[in-house]
Amino acid sequence: MTSTDDFAVPESEDQDIAAEPHDPIPYVDGNAAAGALSEVFRIDIIAALGRCRHCGSVRAFGETMVFTDAPGIVVRCRDCQGVLLRLVQTPTKYWLDLSGLSYLEIDREE
Repeated sequence: MTSTDDFAVPESEDQDIAAEPHDPIPYVDGNAAAGALSEVFRIDIIAALGRCRHCGSVRAFGETMVFTDAPGIVVRCRDCQGVLLRLVQTPTKYWLDLSGLSYLEIDREE
């Protein structure tokens, strides 16, 4: 059993805020990470396509699940809930873990 086996994705009609009041792990969609990641990438990452290393799903970054109830942000795959990206900011550094992504495809035209 992995830590993602007991993770349930709540159903919601509101795609921006999918958490339920009783859900202990609320999340928002990938657009919530745009501000923090724009400081690192200097590009708009929301339309970029990423491949999940855990399940192989390819989706736009804006469709991911972003958890902000942590020391940094945690971005999870919408299909398998595997961790795609973690970002922690300190006053002097960024700590970026992309180990959950096989690749990130960024359109140069945007």
